[in-house]
Amino acid sequence: MSTAAVQTIWCDLLIASLADAGVVTIVVSPGSRSTPLVAALAQESRLDVVTIIDERAAAFFALGVGRATGRPAALICTSGTAAAHYFPALIEASHAGVPLLAITADRPPELQSCGASQTIDQLDLYGDFVRGSFELGAPVGQPLALRAVRRTVIQAVSLARGPHPGPVHLEVPLRKPLEPAAPSTAGEHALVAAALALRGEARIAPPQLVADATSIRELAAAIAAEPDGVIIAGALPAGFTRDAVFALAARAGYPIIAEAGSQLRFGARPADVTMLDHADMIPLGLRPTPRIVVQLGAEPVAASWPRWLAALTSPPRPGGSSAGRETDPRSVTTTQRWVLAGATWSDSDSSARGVVLGDVAAALSATTSAIAGSRGVRTRAWLDTWRDVNARAEAACARAIEAAPQSEVALLRAVLAAVPAHATIQIGNSLPIRVVDHLPGGGAPHTVITQRGAAGIDGLIASAAGATRGGAPVLLVLGDVSFAHDLGGLLAARCASQPLAILVVDNRGGQIFSGLPVAGANLGAAFERHFVTAPEIDPAMVATALGARAATVGSPAAAATAVAAALATPGVTVIHAPVSVSGAHDVRRAAIELLQGETQ
Repeated sequence: MSTAAVQTIWCDLLIASLADAGVVTIVVSPGSRSTPLVAALAQESRLDVVTIIDERAAAFFALGVGRATGRPAALICTSGTAAAHYFPALIEASHAGVPLLAITADRPPELQSCGASQTIDQLDLYGDFVRGSFELGAPVGQPLALRAVRRTVIQAVSLARGPHPGPVHLEVPLRKPLEPAAPSTAGEHALVAAALALRGEARIAPPQLVADATSIRELAAAIAAEPDGVIIAGALPAGFTRDAVFALAARAGYPIIAEAGSQLRFGARPADVTMLDHADMIPLGLRPTPRIVVQLGAEPVAASWPRWLAALTSPPRPGGSSAGRETDPRSVTTTQRWVLAGATWSDSDSSARGVVLGDVAAALSATTSAIAGSRGVRTRAWLDTWRDVNARAEAACARAIEAAPQSEVALLRAVLAAVPAHATIQIGNSLPIRVVDHLPGGGAPHTVITQRGAAGIDGLIASAAGATRGGAPVLLVLGDVSFAHDLGGLLAARCASQPLAILVVDNRGGQIFSGLPVAGANLGAAFERHFVTAPEIDPAMVATALGARAATVGSPAAAATAVAAALATPGVTVIHAPVSVSGAHDVRRAAIELLQGETQ
């Protein structure tokens, strides 16, 4: 039995099962083939339904929801190229471990591969970028088919949540007529009763990936045997249990280099933990050499990290020694590095001594417990050396900022100090994510969201709007090129459920390229045209035209005032902040030169 009424019953059960499985937010983009699903949504009061015209922006909005809440949002679109617009956000979700559900309506089997309108091959559309792909088949009026629909939906939500969170694809072929139809036969009424009997809360406890006990013991033994270590933390998920890092640092006697996205940089810090907020400014020659590095989360974004990593892991010279220890000629590297990045293998230069897969906070807690009874002798000398050089770097950076009052660094120093406690900060890629790490940490607590999965600049505005579903005001800091890249996201930003402040740091293009080797390649005008690519738009005028509040500010103090006001006002506010073209590079260069000058 396959009728319009059966299709209505089938779609009603699919949508109800999403709510039963704990999905809260559904992001819909308009289309015809998805009509039965959207009609079913209109009957389900438990779901927060958001309509966004552009599927690309819709997908980034859903990404922001998942990143901020830890719960998968669901996307619904029509058939054809609509589903392809989800791809960039799904790639980011896959690499960042963000739960997400993409539900794509499709033509039924009889319309495939025959030139039917708006029909493409959507099976396996997202390849290996999704954790799983389920093709539900066209609706049929059988109790087993109904049970299979509900089971598949619950299975998809569970898979999106763990043990390796990420996107999941549900493919839903639907037949005309697409409009809802009431049951009219005895068989259809019986099917309604069967579907209603299936409904009810579906308790899903997402499985956890637990680190291997042997790996934990080996890491604990390495830490217990080596007092000269450092913890460096890249991006970690919102809601990460920071206490686990602090406990290990205190037990091991290791300082922490915490990047902005690590969830460790803002908020109160234990007195027995040393934080190195200005490590990126410290020249390699002035850094104490750790014998062990414990690396957490995503790959660090600091400009100095690749060179420092290469220096730490280069083969030792024959007959050399380090810190008074004879070098073992059988050793491959001078410093052993252990990586804990969750469910993914993260070892960009293939030099890690060990990669510990599993929940990072749980693995850190287990490691701390494992070394509790076997901790080696720690001295204050190691930490004191780091504290001294970090303090000098902080002072040098402060002097460099004062000399560049219109730089990005001066701007963000003022703005971040004005953000109220517990507001969420989303930091864009390229320069903003690196500039924040030039500033002191501590202060008010904030959740920090970064797009460091595939590390693109796309979809930042839409994803920040989605992040407001986490229940806190959101400040998005992004560059002028990133803003221009996601102008369509300003329409999606209308769906923000909390105040959303968008700070556009305008340094006239992608100035990160000015700090890369290509800047010295003598490309002439081609460098500005094809790499820097200044957008040549007025962000405030664009925002106003699209219905957002907007202001242009002329100083860091004015920007701070505007951001504080925006975060206290419902709706979207775009703050256009022009800064000096080379300010970020100038501050970093000046701080490093000041530090080097102190030692000469």
